[in-house]
Amino acid sequence: MEKKYIGILTSSLLFKRIKRGKKMEILSLYEDAAKKFNLKPCFFRLEDIQSGENQLSAFVMGNEGTYDWVKVPKPSIVHNRAYHYTKAAKRKIRKLRSEGIIFFNEWNRYSKLRIYNILIEDTNCIPYLPKTAMATKQNVMEIMKKHRELIIKPNSGTLGNSTMKLSLVKENKWELKYLKNNEWRADIFSVDHWPEKLNKVVNRSKYIIQERIPLATFHGNPFDIRVSVQRNGQGEWQVTGMVAKMAPKGSFVTNVAKGGTCYTLQEVLSGNHHLTYEEVYRSISELSLKVASRLGDSLLNLADIGLDVGIRNDGYPMLIECNARDLRYSFREAKLFNEWKATYETPIMYGSFLMNKYKNSHN
Repeated sequence: MEKKYIGILTSSLLFKRIKRGKKMEILSLYEDAAKKFNLKPCFFRLEDIQSGENQLSAFVMGNEGTYDWVKVPKPSIVHNRAYHYTKAAKRKIRKLRSEGIIFFNEWNRYSKLRIYNILIEDTNCIPYLPKTAMATKQNVMEIMKKHRELIIKPNSGTLGNSTMKLSLVKENKWELKYLKNNEWRADIFSVDHWPEKLNKVVNRSKYIIQERIPLATFHGNPFDIRVSVQRNGQGEWQVTGMVAKMAPKGSFVTNVAKGGTCYTLQEVLSGNHHLTYEEVYRSISELSLKVASRLGDSLLNLADIGLDVGIRNDGYPMLIECNARDLRYSFREAKLFNEWKATYETPIMYGSFLMNKYKNSHN
């Protein structure tokens, strides 16, 4: 039986690496998963697919095990793994969708505040949400009255870049901690005299302020959990894997790009006698599936997300943020190879489900 193509919309960086012939394990993960469902992955950029045409040029693995730039039938199902920022890109995707092409994770760049505002409307999600607001001066001052520790971070993206922490040192005295030239700096100030760094942030309208979750620790350092939540071969949300990310010494940022270290959930809970793996895994799973269900109802064709979940010292999980283009290498770093493989296989499985659904609806 002839294999059908499933599209993988790639970033320019991945596209260039394929073009140079660079061997990448993630490509083999896509290939292995696709074989199970008699599918053939084709890798291309948004600029390579045109409305009104039946074919497109894409990279496809040839008989020699290398990727060839060839013409293939336009796939009916496309998994979007690239960021697109422009209105023109949105219009193009809408046009292609009107022709019957299904893009899942069609748009994967959502602001943190938009995600929060969607979830805060759902009573099932409210208990898991730290207070979050746009970082205007008024909002910062109001939240400072209610919480002793706060996080200020860009409203969109950044992999931990420009993240700052506000901590109450003593009455009327606060500390602003931030990274400058790869070193942590701290400014002590009163509520009446803010440091220049903080004033710049609140005047830019590009940052949010969030109640800081008192994270559980491992080796004395705070950690959070990256949870891969994906639609499976039945079109239902599942937790594909969890991996812990521990902040480096002296830091509060767990991002791997900022020096965070990856561990299994069992490892970070091993020395904690009042938090059991089974209870924590169950509570994180419940949170994750509620969040995914709500977001899936609100955001078109959402199917593959990564959640950052904090665990308080009492074991209660809290959502830190949601990533609609989950970077999965944390699983590899923690040597969770089965979970890492599954994070690539599950979207292919879901693509096969969509393909069969599409086929049946057109018979």
